[in-house]
Amino acid sequence: MTFDISLIIPTYGRYTEVEKLLQSIAIQTYPLEKIEVIIVDQNDSIDLSPLINTYSSSLNIIHEKTLIKGIANAKNTGIHLSKASLITFPDDDCIYYEDTVASAISFFKQNAADVVYARIYDRQTQSNIMRNWPAKTLELNLYNFHLRYSAVTCFSRRKEFLFDTRFGVGSKYSSGEELDYVISAIEKKNKVIYTHTIDMWHPKLDLSVMPLNKIYNYAKGYAAICKKHLSFPIGYLFFKSVINQVFRTVLYTLLLNKGKMMKHYTALKGRMHGFVEFKNQ
Repeated sequence: MTFDISLIIPTYGRYTEVEKLLQSIAIQTYPLEKIEVIIVDQNDSIDLSPLINTYSSSLNIIHEKTLIKGIANAKNTGIHLSKASLITFPDDDCIYYEDTVASAISFFKQNAADVVYARIYDRQTQSNIMRNWPAKTLELNLYNFHLRYSAVTCFSRRKEFLFDTRFGVGSKYSSGEELDYVISAIEKKNKVIYTHTIDMWHPKLDLSVMPLNKIYNYAKGYAAICKKHLSFPIGYLFFKSVINQVFRTVLYTLLLNKGKMMKHYTALKGRMHGFVEFKNQ
């Protein structure tokens, strides 16, 4: 059996969130028999079997258990299992609106695109989540992509593209697998598009309470990706991010705000370490 779209869901440490995501998939307006759900389960103690049993009568679910931890590896596992020409990678705490899949399928039918990024949006409050997503559709390049993509909103026809397992949660560099993916897609001359016509929901990320070790690891992964793809536009993007962290570190030092100073200093240190350390072999 083949499908029109495969939803590849890496999961670890969550049950209620996965249940809510499956609930939202089960009420899609797009024919459910044409949707494949691939759950790549990295859990040690949480048993998702009750959920799988509940929804297997209405959804085409593949429940793939893996002992290997890491979101990049989980996504690659899902890609290999996929029987659809279009794939996407919702986080296990996402929620789809009832027309999310139908909107994605429709967009690909009407546009010549290889990779499409949607927006994360709260329809109840009519507000953007995480970023100020533009209310327009545009083609992405190495100069404009960085505020118009998110891992959870990626829809791709390029099943030959695999994620670099050095990056992402559970890997050596615990962030950046999707940054690497979007840059690689653009560098390989694929047509990569951002559109506001496809929506989904994801909980807001409160960066103000992010612990210092997580800030450091995110920054380190970001810098490693920038070095891997070093070019004028990527180098310029990285330089701007470093200058921004230097400025904010100095500013909050002068304002005697130790908490914010440490966050930006940690982000700066992570960038420096990641850029110097990464070897593209």
